[in-house]
Amino acid sequence: MGAIIGAIVGLALAAFGFAAMRNPMRLNLLPFNPGAEGYYQRMVLDTSTRNQLRVLGALICLFGSGIFTASLGAVLKIRSLNAVSDGLWILMGCIFFAAWGTGLIVFVWQLLKGQTFNWFQAWKLGAQLGPIDVFPPVTPKMRREAQISTVALVTLACLAAMASLLR
Repeated sequence: MGAIIGAIVGLALAAFGFAAMRNPMRLNLLPFNPGAEGYYQRMVLDTSTRNQLRVLGALICLFGSGIFTASLGAVLKIRSLNAVSDGLWILMGCIFFAAWGTGLIVFVWQLLKGQTFNWFQAWKLGAQLGPIDVFPPVTPKMRREAQISTVALVTLACLAAMASLLR
């Protein structure tokens, strides 16, 4: 029973992460954070922050996919699904540490240049100003980034799955 619940939770996380990777504005969970829609819109309109949110969505997707394949492997008693799950966990770890290292380098660079980011002030200002009326809400550049990140994630996940099966 626990493996079935794990498969359902993993599938839900994978679907949410994939949707968030495609459109980072989906990370804005309005019922849990009222008044912050303007802050999230401003984050999504900035290219570097938008791509950072895409990486977060990809990590959530890989996390859910790893749980889903491991749970499905336990329910169906298929060892190859457990191997695929291990490959997805390794890929998720590699992406996490690459993103963390890149973030650390950017932080140190901004710190040395004296351009640190005040998160609380940006959140407060975004909440006070409210949402932005943007048309179209998804620009061609955003659509192209979503396609590139989707192809990259699917390619990396397939490579990780194949490598773990051949191991």
